[in-house]
Amino acid sequence: MPDWSKWLGEGVTAVTARSLPTLGLRLVISATCAALFTWKIDLVSGLVWGLAVASAEAAVWTASDPQRKARATTLGQRVAYVAAVSWMNLVWWALVLRLWTLDTEAMRLAALCLMSALLVHAQAFTARSTLLLVIIGGGAATLLLSLCAVFNDFPPGQRVVLTAAALMLIAYTSKAAMTNAVQGRALETAKIQAETASQAKSEFLTLMSHELRTPLAGMLGLAQALKLEPLEPSEREQVELLEDQGRALLGLLNDVLDLAKIEAGKLEIAPIPGDLGQLADRVVRLNAPLAREKGSDIVLTIDEALPASLVFDPLRVRQCLANLISNAVKFTPAGQIQVRVSCAPAANGRVMAKVVVADTGVGMNPAVLDKLFAPFTQADASVARRSGGTGLGLNITRRLAQMMDGAVTARSVEGQGSTFTLTFACAPPATEALLPAVDGEGQNPPLRLLVVDDYPINRKVIGMMLTPLGCKVAEAGDGQAALDALRADEFDMVLIDFNMPVMGGLEATRRIRAEAGWKQLPIICLTAGVTDRERDDALQAGMDAFVEKPVELAALVSTIGRFDRRTDPDRR
Repeated sequence: MPDWSKWLGEGVTAVTARSLPTLGLRLVISATCAALFTWKIDLVSGLVWGLAVASAEAAVWTASDPQRKARATTLGQRVAYVAAVSWMNLVWWALVLRLWTLDTEAMRLAALCLMSALLVHAQAFTARSTLLLVIIGGGAATLLLSLCAVFNDFPPGQRVVLTAAALMLIAYTSKAAMTNAVQGRALETAKIQAETASQAKSEFLTLMSHELRTPLAGMLGLAQALKLEPLEPSEREQVELLEDQGRALLGLLNDVLDLAKIEAGKLEIAPIPGDLGQLADRVVRLNAPLAREKGSDIVLTIDEALPASLVFDPLRVRQCLANLISNAVKFTPAGQIQVRVSCAPAANGRVMAKVVVADTGVGMNPAVLDKLFAPFTQADASVARRSGGTGLGLNITRRLAQMMDGAVTARSVEGQGSTFTLTFACAPPATEALLPAVDGEGQNPPLRLLVVDDYPINRKVIGMMLTPLGCKVAEAGDGQAALDALRADEFDMVLIDFNMPVMGGLEATRRIRAEAGWKQLPIICLTAGVTDRERDDALQAGMDAFVEKPVELAALVSTIGRFDRRTDPDRR
């Protein structure tokens, strides 16, 4: 008793996926054959055959719907596909028989050509499914042998030669089909192994991202909190440089992670109000010491028409500027680097920002320019040894610019320098305040926040950021402590880490939502990185938003402002 479930397994699905790209060619061939049949053989028979082949193609198209939509197939759907393919082959075999029975040399040669094409199709596309190979290849081989050995009036000697030739064609086709089947299974195994390795790599990167971002979050958060304190100009400059160096370290970590996210289509742009001119100034100041060491100067020019505030993603724009300016510093041993920042009105009320980075460095020849934006690529092998870097910066910069509805272009002359132009779309700044101020009469009481994180420095940093903005901050070290704090006091919002001992943020959120009095309590996840599945689970559990670590003060304040119940009585 044959195991039909095995014969009707996923190999049928693989055959469908491989044959779908040939649909256009099949339709052209079918239409041509129908037209020739109608013209040279018989009008009625040709029309009938044309309708039959059209119905077969329609049946195959309908039965392959799951494959076109990249969905898993059921046993019934695979049976339907096999039935449609069987009908298709019966229609073509009928044409072969009709040509053969015309009893003219040209028509019989045409019939043999069609049979050979059916055998080629069988070995090329059906080798992954034993059932379809038997139906299409076995049926075509049987019909071919029958025509060559039995159903003809050739002399015995010619019949033997013709049959031998047909057997050689069938043997070679069978061997090719077996080879295709073996290679197909090997490719499938390699694909599974690659996907498994990729998943393991992604999990490792996620883990390392979380572990490395945690101390970086504390360092950068403390720097941002210090900037809120009254500082001497020299002290403020030192704090800003500390913050910028931390961001540079974070950038090295982010390059590999960002490339993986971009290629998977999972990196998102998060625009918030910011000062583009100030951001450019800070990136220039970060790179200025190294430029001076190499005998170069960086000159920043900001267009007077540039607004003091625009809505863009400061993290991604900083990443792009840092890549372009640091590259210019690397390849300008002694000279000048000009950074020009400007903007112009764009469609739909937006603003198109433009940053030009021009240097008088070594420049590039056309061959280097052609591969400049490819990942893991540098001008030559000595560049990495001499200047460092991963070869990802420019590739990521171009992709980020495209995600921000902009572009990056480069022009260069070897020995004379290079010019890179970055453009990206911005929106006019919002006019409303991110957090309502606390008024003197107490109509706007302090925003009561519960910060839940197992890392004490992270809790302290959040408190240092938000306390000067009129927030009252309490702390908890894990999910269970957060539940205890909520039962002991009232809070307007919970800022909670995702991964914690005792009880993590996900389980704590589920328990908070299970309490009738806390169903409307805003919960914001502070995370050093979660997977898409974890993010979906968090939203289903009841979390309202995510703020990525290291925490950007503007992003944090903007997110809190969206869920501030003091300004929305209906949410209280």
